[in-house]
Amino acid sequence: MKDTLLALSDLLNMLPDAVVIVDGKGRITFANAHIEGLLGYTPGELEKQSLDRLIPKNYRADHKTHLASFREHGQPMAMGDRPVVYGLDKSGDEVPISVSIANLDLDGERFSIAVMHDSGEVQSEITQVTSKAETDLLTGIGNRLRLSQKLESAIEKSRPFSLLYLDLEKFKPFNDNYGHEVGDKVLQIIGRRLQALVRSEDLAVRLGGDEFVLFLGGLIDNEILEQRAATVADSVTRRFHIGDLSGAVGVNIGGATFPRDGDNEQDLINVADQNMYQAKQAGIAYQINK
Repeated sequence: MKDTLLALSDLLNMLPDAVVIVDGKGRITFANAHIEGLLGYTPGELEKQSLDRLIPKNYRADHKTHLASFREHGQPMAMGDRPVVYGLDKSGDEVPISVSIANLDLDGERFSIAVMHDSGEVQSEITQVTSKAETDLLTGIGNRLRLSQKLESAIEKSRPFSLLYLDLEKFKPFNDNYGHEVGDKVLQIIGRRLQALVRSEDLAVRLGGDEFVLFLGGLIDNEILEQRAATVADSVTRRFHIGDLSGAVGVNIGGATFPRDGDNEQDLINVADQNMYQAKQAGIAYQINK
């Protein structure tokens, strides 16, 4: 086996990407020179080490299952159903990579060979495209898609949260009297004010038109939610200046809390929307379910 790997080593070191060969017990029997540039290890540091050293902890169980199945009857393939997966470098950081694997039968023993390519640029492009798709182009805050993904993740993980659904009042005259350019600037001002109010676990979103939503992670106490709604109302309704124009808008806000008010996205948004409508009918700034 060692003689065979020695014969292959010159060829594998000529490849532009990192290469590792793993035996049937999941131990690394060979790594080429390019592994150091990708993951920070010298080939000698990885020899006889478990492949788990290169795999983030959250993915190890799935990886073992997939590798065992592949070793039995797999064909050469790109690993994973996404263009980017993650490897664990020497410092413990996750590194975006793409991986292609194949079985390698040497001296009557089956090994697996993995070719790993640095996918940092691909990941960066994916991140940029995703960010753009989830951003409201006018205000720069999140859009409905971003909200849906945030809600889906929180509901799936049973993490409590609340929503505040905002509908602006006295906004239409800015469009009618001063034109859509001024109306757009008003919406941008409101977007910036909302963004300034959110924490790292929160999200500010423009649904469309003059409707906005705040996702408030971990917040389910009614009293605190009312305080947040009051703070939001005070911020949104402050006077603003656009050139020589000085003005202000009003707002109606409705609240909803997961899991109390619903267990899915549409029900929660509907409850918050209904409470917002009740606030509008009552002539008050906000309405929170009791």
